[in-house]
Amino acid sequence: MRFQRILRFEFWPFWFFYFPAYFNWAILAIKARYTTYFTATNPLMNNSGALNTSKFSYLSKLPKAWVPSTLLVEKGVSASALEQQLEENQYRFPLVLKPDNGERGKGIHLVYTLEELTAALANSKHQHLLLQHYCDYPHEVALLYVRYPMEKKGRITSITTKDFCSLQGDGVHTWEELLQAEIRVSHRWEEIKAREKLPWGAIAEKGELHLVEPIGSHNLGTQFNNGNQLNSLELSKQLDAWADQLPGFYYGRFDVKYQNWEALLQGENFQLMEINGVNAEPTHIYDPSYSILQAYRDIFSHMRIIYEISEQNRRLGISPKRLKPFLIELIQTALR
Repeated sequence: MRFQRILRFEFWPFWFFYFPAYFNWAILAIKARYTTYFTATNPLMNNSGALNTSKFSYLSKLPKAWVPSTLLVEKGVSASALEQQLEENQYRFPLVLKPDNGERGKGIHLVYTLEELTAALANSKHQHLLLQHYCDYPHEVALLYVRYPMEKKGRITSITTKDFCSLQGDGVHTWEELLQAEIRVSHRWEEIKAREKLPWGAIAEKGELHLVEPIGSHNLGTQFNNGNQLNSLELSKQLDAWADQLPGFYYGRFDVKYQNWEALLQGENFQLMEINGVNAEPTHIYDPSYSILQAYRDIFSHMRIIYEISEQNRRLGISPKRLKPFLIELIQTALR
């Protein structure tokens, strides 16, 4: 299983997979004559979303109907104060706990009790966290959107549909054996086994399905699929409407849960789970059928877009962050 993960670039460590992109960044930085040129791309976000960006700062600017009900909580909050906050805001379990400035699905927990919540808070490496109502819409999609500063309309450059990790019984193997054989979560099988209430030692009845990872993160086991064929004028109009609520947002990815595609196109029955800035990947590249050459082609083209938007913003008077304060934040983030 480990050998299979080595052969597929979608499972490679981020720093290793993106190694060629560092050379492309150097070329663009020389052209821009500014190493941190990308921090001028999204004036709305600290560092344009490259790192150390508060999700709460921009999620709170959106209409409440568009986002899950969200509380900003501190790691050191007492259990009694936390319970009071939940009661005052009428929060009910399950809840999602995530770092306010996290990335790539790290540090996200779906918690079912106050005890699980306080334990997750205590073990978090982050000081500021978000507590959200769990959205049980069955589908999730990642939509990468770009809009140049002088334009009124943007476009969608990447659509990623997501398959949450489930186990399907075959009438031969136990649930535990199926879990250990699932390439996307086999490295986390002990954690999942301890969390999920399944008869792990029993033979899984043929055709029976069990969802074992409800969080739509590739790092946690969700399969990402190329959904670019779903792009449409109707969908672009919806994203223009979302971006209109966020002045100074020109490049980023909307992670959206929704009831059904037709309703989403009408702007109904959806929740914006998260919005990322210049750190947003065109995640359709992690489709198992995508080649590594196709992936690098799409990564480089999006890096070019970030450069072009930052150059336009600089001509409008928006300056990138200086290298020294950016490096300080980068080191602090790395050591956290």
